Amino acid sequence: MKRKVVAVSEINRYVSHLLEEDYLLSDVWLSGEISNCKYHQSGHIYFTIKDERAGISAVMFAKDAATLDFTLKEGLKVYVRGRISLYEKTGQYQCYVIEVEKEGKGTLYEQFERLKKQLEEEGLFDPRYKKPLPTYPQKVGVITSNTGAAIQDILQVSKRRNNAIPIYIYPTAVQGEYATNGIVSAIERANQDGLVDVLIVGRGGGSIEDLWSFNEEAVARAIFASKIPIVSAVGHEIDFTISDFVADKRAATPSAAAEIVIPDKESYLLKIDRSKELLKHHLTRHLDLEKRRLEQLLSRPIYQNKQKYFRDLMIRVDYSEEQLIKAYTKHLTFTRNVLNDKITKMEKLSPLLTLKRGYSVTTTKSGEMITHKDQVEVGDYIKVALKEGTLHAEVVKKG
Repeated sequence: MKRKVVAVSEINRYVSHLLEEDYLLSDVWLSGEISNCKYHQSGHIYFTIKDERAGISAVMFAKDAATLDFTLKEGLKVYVRGRISLYEKTGQYQCYVIEVEKEGKGTLYEQFERLKKQLEEEGLFDPRYKKPLPTYPQKVGVITSNTGAAIQDILQVSKRRNNAIPIYIYPTAVQGEYATNGIVSAIERANQDGLVDVLIVGRGGGSIEDLWSFNEEAVARAIFASKIPIVSAVGHEIDFTISDFVADKRAATPSAAAEIVIPDKESYLLKIDRSKELLKHHLTRHLDLEKRRLEQLLSRPIYQNKQKYFRDLMIRVDYSEEQLIKAYTKHLTFTRNVLNDKITKMEKLSPLLTLKRGYSVTTTKSGEMITHKDQVEVGDYIKVALKEGTLHAEVVKKG
């Protein structure tokens, strides 16, 4: 069977004609939300119309865009009128929009505003809860995708500003169904590890759907609960998420976050050099001042006659020595009297004094004093201490 070979451009042109000749598709109203909206410098507007299950690319040329009395933006729910055709160059079909009516705020935008209001009323945005960022962090943590452009931007800025500060990466998905739990877990893990002084949490730009994980309540509460200061760096400068309001600091982009967090080594070295010069200047002035004061002091008459000055000093030393000897003698006498008094009291309590009065002290063979008959048995050897001498005896009877 002979093959029929057709060029791609011919197929695209054929499909384009089919779409344009279709009655329904030549003039149709679509309902949905605006997503991925971009205003081109030419005046054309490129965006996506989507609902819960699907989306279609759309373009509104400058002539038609000029008739709009409002701005198309992410999440805006609209009705658009246009024709469905094929962009032959890429083979992608799209809607060529000629009219747009605003239906109301989109679902995602409404969720955003509702959660923002709730968290603001709870105080999660209150400036008094914002933790200060460390001026010179020892270690910096980054929570983002390890394959995205954001981490490369942060590492590049970090290397340029101060490559001596280590960067700890906590990789996680930043969009999709696993992103919310991943971001929350990474924040909690960083706090448990306690390795870093500050965290950058974010990702590069994208549509409102791409950034939505940073609008989730769980992520907002994890940022608020973090003991480590957090810089939110989500999307581009025009993008705002709930995370930006809760975080201790908001950066317009991941690169800007690195500029905020990583101190510039060169500027610090310059400050150190300036401080050294200032310190040297102050020390020199102080030494000059003290030198002049010493010269003025030595120029006084008393220092001119050094023999008299030292003689006076020796007299003062002799006087101090006499006072010291008197004080020492007085203290020694007092201490000796106290000691003699204590010795006298102790002698009065001494068993030797009792022996001198004619009494005796009886002990067991091991030296234990006997005060009761039950301490010994018949046949035991005992010692009897007298005023003069000691008796060794045997117990023959107990009365």
